[in-house]
Amino acid sequence: MDKKEIELYKEEIIELTELLNEEWLDLKQLIKESNLDAHNLLLISYFEDENEREFGVLFTNERKVIRFIVQDKKLQFEDITNSNKLELEYPQVKVARDFFCAFE
Repeated sequence: MDKKEIELYKEEIIELTELLNEEWLDLKQLIKESNLDAHNLLLISYFEDENEREFGVLFTNERKVIRFIVQDKKLQFEDITNSNKLELEYPQVKVARDFFCAFE
């Protein structure tokens, strides 16, 4: 991954996390209700489909990677931290790991 790609992923992560914290309050509330610390995580990937389902990936301050789906106002999530293809599927994970390291 070159510097330009890294910067683009950083910007995307910052923007998605700000949206989660400032505008997507319904999603943030579902995350809180799932016993995740919504104040200490990054939203590193997010999209919606034509059926109004929401999909995304969270990166926690414990360095866990959690994939989620929201359907019918219910949150389901899966810890994918140890997935073999994690960084191939989500290159944002490497950027998030490096990003969090800078703040520790």
